[in-house]
Amino acid sequence: AISLMRSCSNGFLFSINYTWSHEIDDGSNGSGDGDSLVPQNVACPKCERASGFWDARNVFNANTVYQLPFGPGKLFLNQPGLVNSIVGRWQFTSTLVARSGFPVNVLVNRSASQTPDGNTGNQRPDLVPGVSITPPGGSTVAQWLTPAAFVAPANGTWGDAPRDVARGPGVWQIDMGMGKQFPLTERVGLQFRTEVFNIFNHPQYGLPNATLLVSNFGSITNTVNTTTPVSPVGAGTPRQIQFALRVAF
Repeated sequence: AISLMRSCSNGFLFSINYTWSHEIDDGSNGSGDGDSLVPQNVACPKCERASGFWDARNVFNANTVYQLPFGPGKLFLNQPGLVNSIVGRWQFTSTLVARSGFPVNVLVNRSASQTPDGNTGNQRPDLVPGVSITPPGGSTVAQWLTPAAFVAPANGTWGDAPRDVARGPGVWQIDMGMGKQFPLTERVGLQFRTEVFNIFNHPQYGLPNATLLVSNFGSITNTVNTTTPVSPVGAGTPRQIQFALRVAF
């Protein structure tokens, strides 16, 4: 991990950090997400060892805060008056978050009679030699994985596709905000703030459907943030704007 932070005397602060990591496990699960702790072959847990479900290999964050140079104690328009009251005490903030995609565990539905031990959980297909799991011309939302790259295993055999064999799309988002302080008394102040999440309305795609032999296999049909029944907020949403009024004392 690499981090850099700089606070400047002119009211500008920024911090950035980049992390390269590799999470490896033999199963993961939590909060309803993950690729489960149940192995394909319960007699071979080590066969599940692979990049874990939460393996975001590259993660980048950047934050900035800028206090406009107007108002009391600033370089410009620092004398009492109407203009000072309007343009003084404003602050702008921005946040950038970006990461590479999470692993995708390709599975296939099998009956107990088709597997060597009768276990039907987390069964994986065979890989087709010479066929790329990435569609020709690159992955798209409509076709992130190549269906022809996978085939159901023969009865009585395990699938040879590794766990978490593919990768989903990366995501990035820029949020921005601005706020203004209104001093009411020596100890009491009013703060107005507005925040815009995903200001560029950049689509944040979720993982592709990864169950072989279903009609939408390999396509992406959901976004990153699908919180229900409450309307999702924050990271992974379409562009959203919120306003807040806060009293500090």
